[in-house]
Amino acid sequence: MRVSRGCILLVVFVSLFSGTCESGRSTRPILPPGTNTASNGLVFTLEGGTAIPMGGTHAVCCSTWEPGRIEREALKIFYYDTTKRNSYWKMFLIPSQILEDSVLTLPTPAPGDGPVAIAATDVATGDQASSERAGSSGTVTLRSFSCGPPTEVDATVDAVLGSTTPGGRPIRVKGRFTATVYTNPISCAFSF
Repeated sequence: MRVSRGCILLVVFVSLFSGTCESGRSTRPILPPGTNTASNGLVFTLEGGTAIPMGGTHAVCCSTWEPGRIEREALKIFYYDTTKRNSYWKMFLIPSQILEDSVLTLPTPAPGDGPVAIAATDVATGDQASSERAGSSGTVTLRSFSCGPPTEVDATVDAVLGSTTPGGRPIRVKGRFTATVYTNPISCAFSF
């Protein structure tokens, strides 16, 4: 009787702990991704101070800037409205060209040629503006960023974006944007 009880205990012990000795398998539980957080403190205005209402849905991710056209790894930020009634903005960064706590001045090089590009579209007026256009001025300060996971960014903008629309007006942007993102509602295949 004593031998069979010992055999049973040995079998139970081996079955419970034999999986931990395998080198190729993780014994840690598979956890769901973290919680996305984003604080969009950027305020967009037209000349005269008219606020531009921006969409509240965001995607923050890392992928190729624009496959087939600009083959550079980019950290992409896209704030938009799924109903397309509100305006939207985008900021793309090239992490390999930027150090944390960098202060970048506008105008910037053409999208994909410099370390940062930012653009905004006012759906109500049709005005579009971008950091590489004439009339752009100011700064983008990148406190921190990471392609993760999670994708993280902390940026402050105090700038005027030059109009890309014939006869259009520049768009002023000021404030701070922070995000820690594990998952996105859309693919990261969007372009600038």
